[in-house]
Amino acid sequence: MNLQIEIRKATVQDIEEIVRLRLELFKELGEVQSEQEEALVTTVTKKYLEEALSNNEFISFLALSNNNVISVSGMVLFKRPPYLDNLKGLEAYILNMYTIPQYRGKGLARKLLENCIEECKKIGVKRIWLHASDDGIPLYKKMGFTFKNSEMELFI
Repeated sequence: MNLQIEIRKATVQDIEEIVRLRLELFKELGEVQSEQEEALVTTVTKKYLEEALSNNEFISFLALSNNNVISVSGMVLFKRPPYLDNLKGLEAYILNMYTIPQYRGKGLARKLLENCIEECKKIGVKRIWLHASDDGIPLYKKMGFTFKNSEMELFI
């Protein structure tokens, strides 16, 4: 099978597809387990994306085959107080990297990640970070990401 792939930056017109693949990811991870949870996540994610995509606070790249979205990446941009290694304070958090199962192993996640990194370089992001799934770790290591084990979290 010779796969023809188009990679492009998502727009607000792509929100339905971004949400669809995000839900597939959550289902695969067991994070959405009922229709009620799915409806809630869909509603709040659409609302978030309408604002964040318009304001360039969230950037997504899509991989398409025959005009169907088959892989997605997400990246949240934010500013923190500057520090020596990042005098602009601009950072990116990559999340929701997802490829439909039958298209995995074809380099789509790598292409999307490369686009995310290039976009970060263009806009002056100095630090990119993420939480890697076990499946994603080899790719992220190949792309130069390193582990930092000092992170902690508190849900309130």
